[in-house]
Amino acid sequence: MTSGRNPNVDMPSTYIHPSKFADYLSYQQDYCLFLDIDGTLASFTLNPKDSVIPKTTLILLKKIQDHGVKIAIVTGRSLIEARQMLSPIQLPIAATHGLEIAFDDAEDGNNDSTNIIPIDTTELMTIRQLIIQSCTPYPDLTLEDKPYSVALHYRQDPTLADVADTIVATVLDRHSDWTVKRGKCVCEVVPKGVNKGAAILTLLKKMQTSETLCPIFIGDDVTDEAGFMAIQAQTQSIENREESMTGMGIKVGSEPTCAQYYVHSIDEVTGLLDSFLAFCQTRATLSTVFADAGFPTADKTVRCLV
Repeated sequence: MTSGRNPNVDMPSTYIHPSKFADYLSYQQDYCLFLDIDGTLASFTLNPKDSVIPKTTLILLKKIQDHGVKIAIVTGRSLIEARQMLSPIQLPIAATHGLEIAFDDAEDGNNDSTNIIPIDTTELMTIRQLIIQSCTPYPDLTLEDKPYSVALHYRQDPTLADVADTIVATVLDRHSDWTVKRGKCVCEVVPKGVNKGAAILTLLKKMQTSETLCPIFIGDDVTDEAGFMAIQAQTQSIENREESMTGMGIKVGSEPTCAQYYVHSIDEVTGLLDSFLAFCQTRATLSTVFADAGFPTADKTVRCLV
C-alpha cells in the first residue's frame, strides 16, 4: 500500500480507516471541521461547473452541524459557486483560496459578514485578457470566470500542463504582485500572500469559544498544503492566554503531503464524516445520561470521566 509522505517530519503520513476515525478523537476535546470542495466533497468533472456535492453529503454535514460542531469550507471556488454547491445549508466559507471570506452561519443568523481582500481589479482584467489571447491556439484550455482571480484549466487535455504553466508564468513576469497556485489540472493567478492556511486561521479565530478547538482540515490538492501546515502548528488565544493546539491535517489521496494523516478517496471522506457524526452522537448520549443522573454540568462531566 502506498502511503502519503509527510516531508515536514520526514515520516510517512498515517492512513486513517474511515470506520476507525473515532479512535483518533477524544470526548474531552471540542473539534471544528474545515473542508475543501473539489476532490474532497465533490468529484472532479471536465467542466468544473458540472461538479456537485452529493445530497447525502450535505445531509451529513447538516447533522454534524446540528450537534454544535463548527464547520467551514475552504475552497478555490468563488464564493457564489461555493454557496450554490452547499445549498441549502449555510456554512462559513473561505473562497478563492481566502480572497473572499464569508462568515455565514445558520446558528448565528449572520449572512452578511463577508471579507474581501482588496485587489487591483484593473490589473486583474489586464492579466485575464493576456491569458485569453495566449490561449487562442489551444481550444482545450478553459479560462474560469472568477471575480477575484484567473483560473486556467487543462482538465480536457492534461498534456497541456506545461503549455498552461508557461502561459501564466510569462504573463506574470510583468505583474510582480501576483502569483500562480498550481492545482489538479489548473493554474490559478491570485495576489501574493493569499493561501488557505491564512484563511483557515482567520475562520478559526472567528469560531473560537471559551474552550480550545481542535481543527481538522481535509483537502486533496497542493493548494491545501498551506492549510495542513497552519493547523498542525499553531497557537490559539483563549481567554487572554495562549494555548498550543496541534490540529489534524487529512490528505485525500496518497500524493506527497505535509498532512499527518490521509485517506484514499472522496468515498472515504464520506466515511470519515459518518464516523465523526457517530462520535458526536455518542458524546451527546453520554451527556444526556449524566444529565439524567443529576450532574449539573453534564457535558463537562463527560469530558472529565470518559
